[in-house]
Amino acid sequence: MDNKPTTAEEFARLANNFYMANGQASDYNRIISDSHLINYILTEKSKLKKYKVAFLWICLNPQYWEYAKDMMEGARKFFLPGHQTDFFLWSDMPPENNYGATVFPTEPVEWPLPTLMRYSLFLQQEEKLKEYDYLFYCDVDMKFVGIVGDEILGEGLTAAQHPMYAIRKEFIAPTEPNPKSTAYMDLPKYYFAGGFQGGKTADFIKAMKVMKKNIDVDFTKNYMARWNDESHWNKYLHDNPPYIVLSPSYIYPDSLIKEYYEKLWGCSYVPKLVTLTKKFSTSAEGGAAVTKMINTL
Repeated sequence: MDNKPTTAEEFARLANNFYMANGQASDYNRIISDSHLINYILTEKSKLKKYKVAFLWICLNPQYWEYAKDMMEGARKFFLPGHQTDFFLWSDMPPENNYGATVFPTEPVEWPLPTLMRYSLFLQQEEKLKEYDYLFYCDVDMKFVGIVGDEILGEGLTAAQHPMYAIRKEFIAPTEPNPKSTAYMDLPKYYFAGGFQGGKTADFIKAMKVMKKNIDVDFTKNYMARWNDESHWNKYLHDNPPYIVLSPSYIYPDSLIKEYYEKLWGCSYVPKLVTLTKKFSTSAEGGAAVTKMINTL
């Protein structure tokens, strides 16, 4: 088959033959849409560039181990298909549970240190990570449900809007309020979630070095920012705006979509990466707080 675009009539004939041979309904509107798709593919295929990507994740403490398998299976299926992606895992899981990732054995520590110290862990492998075009981090307690593709690849950092603060400006973002913290900042245009982040390798390594330094400075003051690494991520992005701003599709809640979030957003989003509610983090008090929030909408 050559790479010349097909005419609508040729494609309609071939598509109809295919659907009939496979006992499927031959829908004209679908055929027309598919004809545009195949011509797009034939035209754009030669322009595609394959990048080397490092996918970084942390899985520390037994209560998080149960999320690792689904995370890796989803990432292999949905994360940047068509690119060369290598997986790097910092974990205290048994060695046989590496799920095909390169594992850096890491001692377990109490929360929030596993998330707050992520940049220190990643930078220990700085020279290895420099071999890649892009670096991306994702929380282990998230689930890929749709393709996360070339739209996340830019000429700088990529950040995802926090679902609660994406549209409703009257909801005040929880930025760091203490002027003594290196994460202290004014209210931002966007408030970003910490669960999915990354970008061009040089840009992300630069960001990680600044955030690690700032976190270390706060530690010397016996202080941790309000939302740990997320506070420092937002501070850095406030001073160094991301090249790509992603919608809540990439930090999509796993519950209360119709009851709360769509009312909050005033629209709907197609989920690509879902945040999972952890059983061990739920409480009666939390449920009451959610009910109160819903009743305010």
